[in-house]
Amino acid sequence: MVSARKLYRSGWALNPHDASLALDVAAAELGLADASQAQAVLHAIERPSDRALRWRFDMINALSHKRLQQPDAAWSAFQAALAAPELPPTVAQQAKREAADLLLNVLGDPQSAARLYDRTDPSEAGQFTRLVAALYSGDMPSDDLVNAFRAHAAAFIASPASPSEPTTEAGKARRLTRPKSGSRRLRIGWISGQWCASPVGFLTLGSIEALVGQAELVIFDRGSKLDWANSRFRQAASEWHACAGMTPDALADLARKADVDALVDLGGWMDPDALRALSMRPVARQFKWVGGQSLTTGLTCFGGFWADARQIPVTSDTFYNEPIQRFRHGYVTYTSAPYRDFSVQSGDLPLPKAAAQGSYAIVSNPAKIGAAMRDWLDLLQPRRLHLVDWRWRFAHARHAVQARLGRWGDGVEFVAPSNHPEYLHALDGLDATFLDTAPYSMGLTAIELRLLGKPILLPKRPRVATMRELHCAGHLRAARFDHHRDQAEQILRWCTA
Repeated sequence: MVSARKLYRSGWALNPHDASLALDVAAAELGLADASQAQAVLHAIERPSDRALRWRFDMINALSHKRLQQPDAAWSAFQAALAAPELPPTVAQQAKREAADLLLNVLGDPQSAARLYDRTDPSEAGQFTRLVAALYSGDMPSDDLVNAFRAHAAAFIASPASPSEPTTEAGKARRLTRPKSGSRRLRIGWISGQWCASPVGFLTLGSIEALVGQAELVIFDRGSKLDWANSRFRQAASEWHACAGMTPDALADLARKADVDALVDLGGWMDPDALRALSMRPVARQFKWVGGQSLTTGLTCFGGFWADARQIPVTSDTFYNEPIQRFRHGYVTYTSAPYRDFSVQSGDLPLPKAAAQGSYAIVSNPAKIGAAMRDWLDLLQPRRLHLVDWRWRFAHARHAVQARLGRWGDGVEFVAPSNHPEYLHALDGLDATFLDTAPYSMGLTAIELRLLGKPILLPKRPRVATMRELHCAGHLRAARFDHHRDQAEQILRWCTA
C-alpha cells in the first residue's frame, strides 16, 4: 500500500487535474489509516461532476470523517454515497454497515440505522441492525426479541462444528500432558474490547484485581484505549494478548493455544466476531458476564451466564440459552476512578437528595430515548428536562432525539460532558430527578447516580423481563457495590467446577 500511494502521488503530481488519480491517492491514504491526509486530498479537488467518480469521493469522504470522529459530516457523506445509482452493490453494503455502526453507536439513532435496510434484506448486517434497533426501541415484545436474537445466532454466529476440546495435535498434547488439578494455578481468560474506563472497566475491575494471586489472568484485548483503568488491568494480568480486528478463526485459535481453564466473555452482542470464536468452543469452560449482557447470546457454548436474582429472577430463566449462575450480592461491583473516590462501604450508600419539583434529567445513549420515554414525559409533564451524554455535541443526535420526543424536544437542555470527570461533575450539579430509560434500562449510570445520592424514578416494568429492562431496578435494590472479594470467590468456584 505504501508503494501504491507513492506511485499514485507521482501520477497525480504529473496530472493535478485528474480527479481519478486524486481519489486513488486519497483511498491509499485511507488504507494506510491516515484519514487526515485523505481529507486533505479531497479538499484539494472539487467533488467530481462525473457520477462514476462522485460516489468514490463520497465514500472516501464518509469513511475518513468517521475515522476522524466527525460523525455529522460522515453521516452526510454516507447519505450522498448511498443515493448514487452507480454505487456498486458490494460498496453499498459496506456503506450501510459503516453508516449503521455510526448511527447506532455514536449518533444514537436506531430508527435511521434500521431504515438503511429493506425489511426483506436477508443479509446478516441488515438483520442484525434491525435487531439492535428493536433492542433499543422496544418495538418487539421481550419474548419475540429473544427468539429473534436466538434465530440470528443460529444462522450467523454459531459455528456448525463446536468441539469442546482442541482439535489440533499440539492442542491434544497440551491437554494430555497438563499437570493434574491442584498442581498449578488456575488460568482464567477474559475477552473484551473495553479494558478501560468503560462500563466493563468500572464494573469488573475490583473483582478481577481480587483474583490476582489466586489465578493467572490471561487477558485478550479487542480494543486499543489506554487510560488509568487499562493500566490497572495490565498490572493484574499474567498475560496480555492484543487481538483487535482478529478474525473469529484466528481468535479461537489464540484462545485455544493460551491453554486457559476457563474463558469469560465481556463483549456479548457488542462483539459478534468474539461470539463466533467462542461458539467454536476453544475452551471447555466458557462463561458470559458484563458487556453486551442485555439478553441471551442465543448460543449453547456457555456453561454459565453470570447475573443475580434481581437482574434475572427465576421467572425469566427461559429467556436465556445459557444456564444462569447467580452471585450472592449484585452481579457487578464498582471501582472508583482516581479522580472521584466514592469510598462507599456496605450499608453506607447515601440517601437520595430532594430534587426541584418538575425538573427531570435523562442520562443515556440517545438510542435509548424513544417513544416509550416520550409517553412517560406526557404523564410527568416536566417543567425542565436535561439530557446528559457526550453524544449531544453532535447535531444529528440532538435533532433526531428532539423529533422522537415530540413537544418535549423543543425546550430540552443538552449537557455534553467531554470525559468521565466532567460527566460526574455534571450529574452532581444537576438539581433534578433522574429518569431510568425504557425499555433499555440504565446500568453503570444507575450505580453512579446512587453513589452521588441522586433520586431516580423508574417506569413500570413487565413482570417477566430480560436484563435489558431490569438493570436499574436491580442496582437500586443492591445493598453494596464493594463485594469484590466475595465475587472473586464465586468466580473461582465456577471456573473450577
